[in-house]
Amino acid sequence: MSTIPEDLRAAIIEAMLADDGPPSHRALAERFGVSKGTIYNIARDADLSHLWEERTARTEAATAANAAELARRRTELQAGLLDDIATLREKLFGDVIHLNVVKCGEGFEQVEQTVLPAGPSDWRNTMGAITGATAQTIGLARLDAENTGAGQASGLLEQFEASLRDARHERERQSREDGDG
Repeated sequence: MSTIPEDLRAAIIEAMLADDGPPSHRALAERFGVSKGTIYNIARDADLSHLWEERTARTEAATAANAAELARRRTELQAGLLDDIATLREKLFGDVIHLNVVKCGEGFEQVEQTVLPAGPSDWRNTMGAITGATAQTIGLARLDAENTGAGQASGLLEQFEASLRDARHERERQSREDGDG
């Protein structure tokens, strides 16, 4: 295991304590030509690991807000698809309006409507649209269920990890105080 020269360690710690907050572990590692693991170890040894917790909390909050926004948008899309399905079902056996362009003279055209009952090709097309919209709605519902379940499990694991981290920090602090006293 290589040891880091004290002047390099002091420079890294000084960079960690920058007024505008610590750079990322990766940025510090690149800046000082050491591994990210070395940066983590120096932060831990200097009891500075907590400096990144606020950034982590902001990132987690932003990720949660983004996930909530995506879930809201999926719900809106599902509602729209269900409305479309209802409209298509109403039209399934309704009349079909055909638009025809009719020439009425030189340079003059007119659009006429012909109303006919729906036929087999119209039924197939409408049922295809209903089937596609239904499949998309089911897919969105499945995605929401998976994300919600995974999100809840992930949240519990993150809380567990945070409590373990807090307990470790407290043990290390207590150990240092016992060693000094």
